[in-house]
Amino acid sequence: MKKTALFALGILLTVLCSVSQADVPGFMKERMGTLKGVVHAKGAPLANAVVSFFDKSVGPPPIIGSARRVPEVVDRSNDKGEFSVKLLPGVYYMGTLIREPAKGAGPPRPGEEYFFIRDEKGQLREFTIETKQIHNAGQVDGLPPGAFQEFKNFMTIKGKVTGEDGKPLTGVQVTLKQSMESHRPKYVSEGTAADGSFTMKVPPGKYFVVGRESIQGGKPGIGSYIGSYGKSNPTTGEAAPPPNVGSQTGASPAAMGLQGSGGGQALAVEGKDGEVIDNVNIQMFKIPNPGETRARFEAEASKGAGDQFKFDIPDAKTEAPVPAEKK
Repeated sequence: MKKTALFALGILLTVLCSVSQADVPGFMKERMGTLKGVVHAKGAPLANAVVSFFDKSVGPPPIIGSARRVPEVVDRSNDKGEFSVKLLPGVYYMGTLIREPAKGAGPPRPGEEYFFIRDEKGQLREFTIETKQIHNAGQVDGLPPGAFQEFKNFMTIKGKVTGEDGKPLTGVQVTLKQSMESHRPKYVSEGTAADGSFTMKVPPGKYFVVGRESIQGGKPGIGSYIGSYGKSNPTTGEAAPPPNVGSQTGASPAAMGLQGSGGGQALAVEGKDGEVIDNVNIQMFKIPNPGETRARFEAEASKGAGDQFKFDIPDAKTEAPVPAEKK
């Protein structure tokens, strides 16, 4: 139960997966406001704690279920529990994670405590940031994830992840995206179980379900494994090189116009409050090397072109058959 709670409500992925101030264009930086205060939990200030901020317009952080919401901004409090963070105008939820600075970034780990900031009614507190405003929230108090009730009736997504051989894969992180073109996932699961299964409890909505070996390190590279619900082949979409192999730079005339074909199409799942969507199964494939893929298509194209000019020519040593009427 403790392990489930740990991963169910984790507030961080990595600092790299969150929006940093360096990622914000200059004209938008000028509009940023500042939120400051002192973070408390269990009756004491949290010194050197990780503080995370979630844009309400994107959706609430999950309160139950094995999914983690990707925060928009991540920072740290000082040795007195004080924090000061620049945020784009909007409404935010706040969470905090107790972790020593030397242990680096990443999702909650076994034994680590984390909290969401509550309001006076014991619900998730909302922080409104206006353009160029400095908002001093004073003391903000955190409660453990299980203390919040308002978001418990989420939808549930369940399935299994397998490899190309059909065997279950352990430790795969399943991500939920608003579109296949989204650069950042909206929610991320804990690693799949020994039988490849996963369960994610998230706010109702429509999601594309994508499996990754790891969400760290940016987009998946050549040789890593990825898979999407609904697809049985990685040659289209996020998992592979451009489908029009012949249009790639350096393609030979023999490959021009050749189209890579993907098996199936990435499908979205959609649900309402309390609904359980089962059998959202994902097959993982290794991302191919575009150069190798192009070479294979060119070889096949060249072979096909050669076949067009083949004729059945008798062997010179073999006597040609004599028409029946001349025998």
